[in-house]
Amino acid sequence: MKTLARWTVLSLAFFASGCVSLLPETAPPKPRYHIEAGDAAGLQGAPLSWSLVVDDPRSARVYDTVRIAVSTAPGKIEYFAGAEWADRGPRLFQTALLQTFENAGRIMAVGDRSAVPVADIVLQTDIRKMEMDVRGGAPRATVSIYARLNDGKGRIYAVRRFDAAAPASSQRADDVVAAFDGAFGSIIADLVEWTYDEGGAALAGRSS
Repeated sequence: MKTLARWTVLSLAFFASGCVSLLPETAPPKPRYHIEAGDAAGLQGAPLSWSLVVDDPRSARVYDTVRIAVSTAPGKIEYFAGAEWADRGPRLFQTALLQTFENAGRIMAVGDRSAVPVADIVLQTDIRKMEMDVRGGAPRATVSIYARLNDGKGRIYAVRRFDAAAPASSQRADDVVAAFDGAFGSIIADLVEWTYDEGGAALAGRSS
């Protein structure tokens, strides 16, 4: 009886150790990245008396994800295997844009809909492109944003498309994200300055 009990214990220990050894190894988590705010040093100036809402950006589903899109052929999108965005791509762009407006400090009342429900000017953006283009060998981050300024009630004041591309020194995650920061940084700086100019002109015309 004692022999049987001992054999049972040894058998259970063997199978338990076998089960542990058969479990797959856990893959290390992918690094997650965000989009840096634009350089606000050249965007500062006299305070503006109007308020601004930055709406949630719209995009195709292929960009509305935490996965980093990679263009490998015309009309073909794959995803970067070595890293992810820390949040959905459009949300990261909106956050970087808002932080740039806040860091510049010219518009005191600026935010998304939850922070500023009603504003004088509404900035709407569509992300037309947000991908790493690896066609032709040299990788580069390409970003295209279509922007509209309106009164929040259907009246459009100004529209413009912003395009930028920045080369990546390699296809390593850090270099890929650095290229995206370069492309987005250029667009965000131009977009903020354009919003100042066109928003102020729109309100001046509305009051005259």
